[in-house]
Amino acid sequence: MLVKRYKQPVNDIRKTFELMNAIINSTMGEPATEEALVDFRPNINTRETENDYHIEVELPGVKKENVDIQVDGNVLTISGERKVRQEVKEEDYHRIESRYGKFSRSFTLPEKVDIANIQAEFENGILEVTIPKLKVDTSSKKIEIK
Repeated sequence: MLVKRYKQPVNDIRKTFELMNAIINSTMGEPATEEALVDFRPNINTRETENDYHIEVELPGVKKENVDIQVDGNVLTISGERKVRQEVKEEDYHRIESRYGKFSRSFTLPEKVDIANIQAEFENGILEVTIPKLKVDTSSKKIEIK
């Protein structure tokens, strides 16, 4: 009987999902190659302030021209592509550890946001999307009956 130490169950689960994505992509006309498994997945941070929601996306090496932000109904989608730089191989062995490829992330927006005034800034490889909250009047008022 072979006993194997189970070190990283989460890593095994991730590899299973990547394999399933490759199989699904291959049935949709995309080849199930290693490139299909290494699409770029940027890190995302979200936070809420009193007046806004903020989404920060880490996009090192991505040009702002390669990023697209769309709102469809109450869904905000950030997508784009991190392109491979053309490099010249001058030795027998060449290795690139950076991940490249297309990415897309979607967020369901809360009901009370000001979609018309969403703003985005791109600086030093960080995209920050600011989604203002709608002002809700919570003051009290006496209504006179006529």
